[in-house]
Amino acid sequence: MKILIAVDGSRYSEAAVNSIKALRIGKDAEVTLLTVIPDHVFPGGRTLAELLGRSTALRRQLRRVEEEEASELLTGLSKRIAGRGVKVETVIRRGSPADGIIKACRSIGVDMVLVGLKGTSDAREFLLGGVAHKVIKYAPCSVLVAKDDGEAVDRVMVPVDGSRYSDEVVRFLLRMPLPRQAEVIVVTVLQPFAAALVKAYTGDLEGSRQIIAELREAEEEAAARLVAEAEGRFRNAGYKVSGIVARGDPSQEILRHAAEREVDLIALGAKGLTGVRGFLLGSVAQRVARHARPSVLIVRPPRR
Repeated sequence: MKILIAVDGSRYSEAAVNSIKALRIGKDAEVTLLTVIPDHVFPGGRTLAELLGRSTALRRQLRRVEEEEASELLTGLSKRIAGRGVKVETVIRRGSPADGIIKACRSIGVDMVLVGLKGTSDAREFLLGGVAHKVIKYAPCSVLVAKDDGEAVDRVMVPVDGSRYSDEVVRFLLRMPLPRQAEVIVVTVLQPFAAALVKAYTGDLEGSRQIIAELREAEEEAAARLVAEAEGRFRNAGYKVSGIVARGDPSQEILRHAAEREVDLIALGAKGLTGVRGFLLGSVAQRVARHARPSVLIVRPPRR
């Protein structure tokens, strides 16, 4: 598995690095550590280099200091990862951090990129930093948004809905693979669409109640089968597994059950059954990435 870790020296990028240990990433992984030296843009769209004017010496000095600091950051982090026996390469780029990360994902052909929830330039009150938001939306690969620096992943929540995206989540986690001690919690959320449709198109109250009851029973049976199938795949791989069938708003139910179970990671598909083809990221994935307390892994199927 090829993994890109984007770092900037913030505590959240430290969490991204620590995810390698927490997820028990093995020696067969190829890790690239990337830092992007940002172009600081001032009012009027002028960069720092432009403000320095014709002072070539000052521009060179600034560039040298930035690159030395970036190299020092990557060297320290790469030693920590290499100490686990994982192959590590380092890359320094300049420009927009989000653009640099996304371009590196494409050029290297990574399977997963790890980013911190927020960076050094994001305000404390932001729920999701600007760079992380752009990366989860536009990256061509799976994205892990690291939110804490825990050293273990003991519980993982896996929302499923029968779409190819949720199927890919299961395949991705089994390929990773997850730490063997991890408990996997499979959840599917039934939405109240069917009942609303029946009420809208029939004036027969008693008939509506009967149809709604039959629809609910059929939905719950299908949901139970869906959860059981995913549970079986994880159980066969040696994981402790449990399942949940919930009803309500998908993102709210996922967040609620994740909080109640105190999970360390939520792994979900970039889109679901109701996702519009042209959309780069589904609404459920966006909401969960923004509001979840634990780290979030957003999985995209490999491009063929």
